[in-house]
Amino acid sequence: MTAEAPLEALAIDHVGIAADGSSTALSLLLGAAAVEGREMPSGVAVGRFGPDSGLELVWEAREGSPIAGFLDRRGPGLHHVALRVAAPIEQLRARLLEAEVKLIGDGIERSADDRKCFFVHPSATGGVLVEIVEGAGGESDG
Repeated sequence: MTAEAPLEALAIDHVGIAADGSSTALSLLLGAAAVEGREMPSGVAVGRFGPDSGLELVWEAREGSPIAGFLDRRGPGLHHVALRVAAPIEQLRARLLEAEVKLIGDGIERSADDRKCFFVHPSATGGVLVEIVEGAGGESDG
């Protein structure tokens, strides 16, 4: 990120883990089962280990979804880090675009828990896919 486009993150919101259809090992490790997944418009399914968990499982709900390519290239494991931000998310996205930071997608999307979000391409963040999400509960101030 550049000085012209500060990322005013409040905290790490969650960590996304790509799964190949089986969350058994992670469930055993955490001692809990993932909540039932929610299918996103992109064909990706997302589930959490409880409502307050910072771990999110991401897997392919429909053939050809974006996570399929990720799993083919990298296999199961760390998929993304989500940062919760204080700034109005639309303004932050516009500032990043002005600073020529590479983003994924054409605009603001809705996260699995129905908050506004967008993704920063790994080439702009040292190789990590970063999801930017508005503050908890739909609030921009956390």
